[in-house]
Amino acid sequence: MRQTTWKRTLTVLAGSMLLLGPAHFAAGGELLALYEDWQGAPTIRSDRWNGGGDFGQEIERFVKGDRLVMRFRREGGTTSDSGSNGFFSNRLLFANPGAVDAVEAELKVRNLVVTGCPANPTASTARAVRLDQLKFSDLDPAVIRAPGDRTGDYIARVRAQRTSSSITADGIMDVTAILFRCNDAPCAATTIIAEAPLGQVAVGKKFRMRLAWDAPANQFRAAFNSGPEVSLPYNPAANRRSGNGPFVILGIQQLPANCTVTSGGPTVGDAEIEVREVRTNASAVIP
Repeated sequence: MRQTTWKRTLTVLAGSMLLLGPAHFAAGGELLALYEDWQGAPTIRSDRWNGGGDFGQEIERFVKGDRLVMRFRREGGTTSDSGSNGFFSNRLLFANPGAVDAVEAELKVRNLVVTGCPANPTASTARAVRLDQLKFSDLDPAVIRAPGDRTGDYIARVRAQRTSSSITADGIMDVTAILFRCNDAPCAATTIIAEAPLGQVAVGKKFRMRLAWDAPANQFRAAFNSGPEVSLPYNPAANRRSGNGPFVILGIQQLPANCTVTSGGPTVGDAEIEVREVRTNASAVIP
């Protein structure tokens, strides 16, 4: 079993220096502006955010001081030593996702634990932070889908995650940008359209992640700290209609592997994060 440690001090890798200056891009050339900094707001504002979450052993989401704190802990199933029972999350959704084309968040992962099971070749994955945008679908506009059916939807994501099989130093997370298509209703089966590594970051270190939809250029653009932008292009023909319930999400996602008790289970994914300033394209800011 491999496990990360809590509150371990690590040196940030060269590619994970905190961007101290302002964000350098937004969607369609529009400037980024402050959406939320939690100043003077003792609670999460309902006009700016909607909360959502799946079953977990611990789930927290609250404002303390000038930051939002989120935690999500989920244990894996114990009825087998194969696969996993799916993905589970603690999420904060932008209240008006249709207006949000670009998001930048200043973050810190306070604590992270992810364990696997020697009897199960499937690794557990702890996505300590994910920024998601769902904007469009490639299905014909005449196709009728049930609410929540993600078939044909395209999701762009920037994530900081660690797996239980990671061979990197303890407490180090990989930051990656990815665009994928949902191939079934729950989006359990997917096709990767584009993917790019952005760098690494250590638990306990502040960092920024950014994700923008550049619709005129048929791409999403992502960046990490002061690193260069990467493009996640897609075929223009894929943008045939709006997604089935478009969203823009900031949150934590856990994918714990199954492990019977006799094999050492249950596995666990547990992450606690701080969210500081959040910026969006200026036209999406809610005063």
